[in-house]
Amino acid sequence: MRSHFGRFSTLAFILLLSACSGSSETADLILTQGNVITVDEAQPRAQAIAIKGEKILAVGSNEQIDKLRGPQTEVIDLEGRTVVPGLVDGHLHFSRLGADTSHIVELDDTRSLEEALTLIKRRAQGLKPGEWLSGRGWHVSNWGTERWPTASDLDRVVPENPASFVGMHSHASWLNSKALQAANITRDRADPEDGIIQRDPKTGIPNGILIENAQWLVNDVIPEAQQEPLKESIRKSIQLALSYGFTGAHDLSVSVEVIQAYRELVAEGDFPFRLNLYARIWRTGELLDSLLADGPIIAEGNHRLSMRAIKLSIDGALGARGAALLAPYSDEPQSTGVIRVPPDQVYEIVRQSLQSGFTAALHAIGDRANRIALDAVEKVLQESPLQDHRVRIEHAQIVALEDIPRFAQLGVIASFQWMHSTLDMPWAERRVGPERIQGGYAWRTFLDAGVRIIGGSDEGRRTFSPFMGIHAAVTRQDQDGNPPGGWYPEQRLSRIEALRSYTLDAAYASFEEDVLGSITPGKFADVAVLSRDILSVAPEEILETEAVMTLVAGKVVFDRNHE
Repeated sequence: MRSHFGRFSTLAFILLLSACSGSSETADLILTQGNVITVDEAQPRAQAIAIKGEKILAVGSNEQIDKLRGPQTEVIDLEGRTVVPGLVDGHLHFSRLGADTSHIVELDDTRSLEEALTLIKRRAQGLKPGEWLSGRGWHVSNWGTERWPTASDLDRVVPENPASFVGMHSHASWLNSKALQAANITRDRADPEDGIIQRDPKTGIPNGILIENAQWLVNDVIPEAQQEPLKESIRKSIQLALSYGFTGAHDLSVSVEVIQAYRELVAEGDFPFRLNLYARIWRTGELLDSLLADGPIIAEGNHRLSMRAIKLSIDGALGARGAALLAPYSDEPQSTGVIRVPPDQVYEIVRQSLQSGFTAALHAIGDRANRIALDAVEKVLQESPLQDHRVRIEHAQIVALEDIPRFAQLGVIASFQWMHSTLDMPWAERRVGPERIQGGYAWRTFLDAGVRIIGGSDEGRRTFSPFMGIHAAVTRQDQDGNPPGGWYPEQRLSRIEALRSYTLDAAYASFEEDVLGSITPGKFADVAVLSRDILSVAPEEILETEAVMTLVAGKVVFDRNHE
């Protein structure tokens, strides 16, 4: 038994035990013989947890917690395994995470254009005339190249059927010639607002790549795929998340339809998860007015569901050169990216949201977009000071160094996705050059400036694992250990900082730090039992970590031994 288990503070336990003395109160469930990482500075480590109903009754040594055992108390021997607070993914698109995707081509794991084309060709065999082929997940960084795919590439393997594949973290679509024809995307078709139709530089003919809002040109003509019903997809997403030790998530960019599906599931009572929703809008108007008039949803279903934030995307993605930059791209001097929501609209949406009891989550990847977001928040707060707004900037990938302290000064949370660094490192510096990359993926700089940060995945199943995210955060390396020493290793997080980003800091971002986020008496008993101690194992072993058991509100909702 490690000696540090004997060094935690006993004051809280003694006070609680005194309050319980003389009463018949005992624990319903005890987790004992564990390595408990509480993420509570008052008592960082413990051996055992007592749970009463949905809440944590006490945290302490095996001997202390055993005193709360009664004749009906269930006891789970952890056999030395590590326990952490229930994990929360701070940024992803949850409702379809677990959906049946047998009807589409998944390209996430392809490692070259030719491998992707081989997979697409296989799936294209047997298509009926005129039938669409759809897919997702391609990214040129996974292919080890800077060359983007083209319509002519797809035409080689799908010549007679329209085909369209979403990629580059959903910021670009790759079409073949038949799909371009179906969507009437010709040389004479103008770029839509906030979108780009990539073209052959000599002829001006569209080359098969649509960036940002230009993707709607094809989305509007693709026949609706045979999709699994939304509520069943959500149920599967919850089960998948629980198997990773997640007890909650922040679902960014949800529609009114998705919000309603979540509320119905919560009302039905079978919802072993906690979700914070961020309603997607693009402009001021009827949708925003309706959402604000209805007011926020707070702690519905005993803290199972909240919707108290408005989400908007100011720019696009760095890989697709859609991130809005203050100066031109280093590898494409004629471009500074795309502004999807103009500054006056950003200000107005933030102002209306905060005045209506909501907060805001602002997608901003480039330094120009981040400045627009910060300027909007600053102007709103100057006009109507608000101490506890918890506005978030999503991604904050490339930020001017002089703007990083403004996050702390304005109380803006930085929402990072740790895997983006390892996915983007092959090409990110080429996009912005050696000077601007100093403010890129600059997690340590943010922390040292006093900025509150949270962690998430923004990914599908391939990189959804929190252990992949924590590994990237603390090593700045990919899963093969590259580059040696890490990519800009001075920006690494400590392991406890990475864990906090998925637990207590995620709870703070959703106004729930008083009831969730740490293993603390009085909080909900949301915990994950892990196969390894992620604070002490070799870095590569973090990737091998699994959730052995997951509890939500004191109930075991996932047990790997009884799958």
